[in-house]
Amino acid sequence: MVRRSGEVKVRKMEEADLPRVNYIDGLLFGENRVTTWPFSFGVYWAVHNPKLSFVAEADGQVVGFVVGNISQEEHSQSIIRLMQTADMPISRKKTGWIDMIGVSPEYQRKGVGRMLVEAFYGECKRNNAIMRGVAKDKDQRLQKFLTDMGFKKSDVSIYEKK
Repeated sequence: MVRRSGEVKVRKMEEADLPRVNYIDGLLFGENRVTTWPFSFGVYWAVHNPKLSFVAEADGQVVGFVVGNISQEEHSQSIIRLMQTADMPISRKKTGWIDMIGVSPEYQRKGVGRMLVEAFYGECKRNNAIMRGVAKDKDQRLQKFLTDMGFKKSDVSIYEKK
């Protein structure tokens, strides 16, 4: 699948893309970045082998990425299963989780992230899965992006004790 918008195209990620994706992820890694995996993107790829992985290319160079997986709900996620709404009927038992998303700083605010999420969402829809993403409370920019993309904040908060 290839989707184009102007000079940017979205396609499935390939192993050859890993060095550039790792570079972009390194540019973005910081206090406000949600990291599903605390090591390099290459390690994440090797361990998780994400099935839903797309890159955005401009001028023959990867400028953005989104990765995740579709998984069946399990009993350990029982609180999530209880959050049934009209938008998420009880018959849906799959969830497409966005684990990581990143866009090179020079391509941010140009629709690249939107194209990547739309490609991810298309695969979720084809697999009868809802799509979910995670953002830190203090990451207002990512929260705004997700809201603008049509995500709604769930009524579940995660608490931790260190």
